[in-house]
Amino acid sequence: MKLRLALFLALLSAVALRAADDLPVFNAILAMGKEQRFVLVGPGGKSSSWLKLGDVFGEYRLKAYDAKAAGLDLERDGKITRVTLVADAAIANAPLAPTPATLADAEEVFRLMRFDEMMNKMLDAQKKTMGPIMQQSVAQSLARMNMTLSEEEKSQLSALQGKVMDETLGVITGPEMRAAMAKIYSEVFTKEDLNSMAAFYSTPGGQALIDKQPEAQQKMMTVMMPMIMKNQQGAQQKLATFMTGVMTKHAAGGAAAAPAPNP
Repeated sequence: MKLRLALFLALLSAVALRAADDLPVFNAILAMGKEQRFVLVGPGGKSSSWLKLGDVFGEYRLKAYDAKAAGLDLERDGKITRVTLVADAAIANAPLAPTPATLADAEEVFRLMRFDEMMNKMLDAQKKTMGPIMQQSVAQSLARMNMTLSEEEKSQLSALQGKVMDETLGVITGPEMRAAMAKIYSEVFTKEDLNSMAAFYSTPGGQALIDKQPEAQQKMMTVMMPMIMKNQQGAQQKLATFMTGVMTKHAAGGAAAAPAPNP
């Protein structure tokens, strides 16, 4: 009887030790307003992506987070276990080097940030800003040439401007540019970086940034472009003054070097 009891207790101890060994380590938290994302590290040193409550890592589901205690409740087989946030240095099996990203990691970020939709909105905003600037530039050029266009020529010029702008800016939203950007993201950022981005863009704040960024950019351009044009006019004036001085200097030097006429 005593032998059976001892074996039973030993078995319970082994199960408890195994459960403790399998328990992930709470390694990092990303707080974004009321939203949080978490990183867990498994017994083998494998790090999770940024997880939200309800996600599963290994055999554990993230159930709740206590911000005051910095404690994360994990559920396994109906049992809740709390893990507390620790420093990276305290994790013996944590990865020593960042994980290289893949194209799939970059594509997931693009999906969450609604890349194609965002780029098209930014392109439309750019066209609205650049259109009047191009028209003003053409008008100034015509004025310098003392040229007046007929109504038909104005219509043709406007159509040409629209076509040129579409062809120039359309490259930004093309498949080649998208593929190139995904490759750049996978090369520049680590897997952990892209997971953090994906975690952010999956939050309401991240989606608000995607929705409102084109409007913000357009307003920024309406403020920036008049400043740039004003400074450009000043720069052109300084350049013209400099060139006039150089030409005057050269003309004076040429006159001094010219031989005196024979009497």
